[in-house]
Amino acid sequence: MSELILRNLTPADEAAFMAGFQDWEGEDLNWYTFEWGPGMTYSAMLERLAQNEQGQNMPEGRVPSSMLYGFVEGKIVGRMSIRHQLNDYLLRRGGHIGYAVAPRFRQRGYARDMFRQTLPICQELGLEKILVTCADHNEPSWRLIEHFGGLLENKYFDEGDQEYNRRYWIDLSRPHTPDTPL
Repeated sequence: MSELILRNLTPADEAAFMAGFQDWEGEDLNWYTFEWGPGMTYSAMLERLAQNEQGQNMPEGRVPSSMLYGFVEGKIVGRMSIRHQLNDYLLRRGGHIGYAVAPRFRQRGYARDMFRQTLPICQELGLEKILVTCADHNEPSWRLIEHFGGLLENKYFDEGDQEYNRRYWIDLSRPHTPDTPL
């Protein structure tokens, strides 16, 4: 497997980002990007992402966040969203970390690699415990969270999505190495 690099988008990534939409065809585009929309320029999206990271000009209900993309051989295979703090909504669903891997790149270990690279970033942000949530039926996701030390706090029924969700906490203060779970 080629090395995955998790990082912010740059102006040079426009072609890779636009090509990535093909990998999400038929899916909810929020799994790929929260900020881009039809008619928006790539540079405007980069500016919005930079503002999100700095907590500037935040739309109501949003918190400072970082959107990082996983690159393998110049292709975007997935993304990680790191929320620097929680609001009431994120405390129920969403948590500090949201992640997605494009359908054609799944089951290759990319989610695990992106997750592993994200935890030190969360520590750099000063987060000591992080909340990660997932749908109860999404076994690959909850197994990944548990692999990295996620302790299940509870399950609850989300009326909006009409599904049960799991809420996990990961203690980042526990010593670990990059190649082993927390």
